Amino acid sequence: MDLSVMEIVRRTFPFILTRILIYVAFAVGAFLFLGLMIGLGFLFVKMFGETGGPFFIIIIIAFVVVYGALRFLERYVLYMVKLGHVSVITELLRTGQIPEGQGMVSYGKDKVTENFGASNVAFVLDAMVHAAVRQIQRWIMRVGNFFRFIPGSQYIIGIINAIMAISLSYIDEAIMSYVFLRRSEQRQETVWKSALDGVTLYTQSWKSVLKSATISVVFIYAFNIALFLLFYFPLLLIFRMFGGDTPGVGTLLGFLALVGAYVLTTVAKRALIDPIVTIIMIRSYQMSIRGLEPKIDLQQRLLGISSRFRRLFDKAKEEEAAAQHHPPAQHQDPLIE
Repeated sequence: MDLSVMEIVRRTFPFILTRILIYVAFAVGAFLFLGLMIGLGFLFVKMFGETGGPFFIIIIIAFVVVYGALRFLERYVLYMVKLGHVSVITELLRTGQIPEGQGMVSYGKDKVTENFGASNVAFVLDAMVHAAVRQIQRWIMRVGNFFRFIPGSQYIIGIINAIMAISLSYIDEAIMSYVFLRRSEQRQETVWKSALDGVTLYTQSWKSVLKSATISVVFIYAFNIALFLLFYFPLLLIFRMFGGDTPGVGTLLGFLALVGAYVLTTVAKRALIDPIVTIIMIRSYQMSIRGLEPKIDLQQRLLGISSRFRRLFDKAKEEEAAAQHHPPAQHQDPLIE
């Protein structure tokens, strides 16, 4: 069904709310930790009378710890939520509804387990799709280099390249939606084969997807810039109030405000903007590939262009051979029936 982006946002808002709550909890913990490290930094300043080296090193360590914690959160806590959201978006675009009598988030997680068996299988497949699409995008851009003799074309090619690079993480989620689509259509193939065909279909329709990617990238940049400035200046004012008249600490506090504004902007983007952009890209991808079948000649060409695509191709063949000798219930990567 051709549901609008805002309609899908409204109907899948429980996923967005779940992300917001998790990221808000993370932001609170991150700022408590940063506050502790700031206090430790000022303690060093008072004890040793230095404002440069020790304080700066402590803040760098704090930033690395917070970033590492964010990566851990997204890998082991939020990944199933994100993929569950993809499954529900796909179902809404296909039928316009999801089964009643079950919470939407739990329904999405159940669909992920039903399709992949375990989250690590989905994660590995997602990573392979990401790597294959990245190489294919670079090949597409190299083809565009043949037109660099046209005045001004290098700027257009550069802009398109940047848009495709930024939109890459959302495109692999769109391709993962194709896996859920094939499952819902009762296709007799492994998730690896579905992903392989999904990448091929993206290569066939990337020009159609590019328009939505452009809108999404402009939206992301505008949001990030506006929110960063909104967070930075109040944080700078607060930190300088706490810093008092300590000599030489102004530069460090300014850096600290930058770090705090960056953390808040990142959390806000990933909690609120990322799921909306994901909806935009999945909807655009699904509409662009309707009625299309993967072109075998293009697939063969991609095998010679992308080593990552070939790895995905080999894995799909391996899993198809294994599935023929094992019932789906006994095999780790279940068949899409």
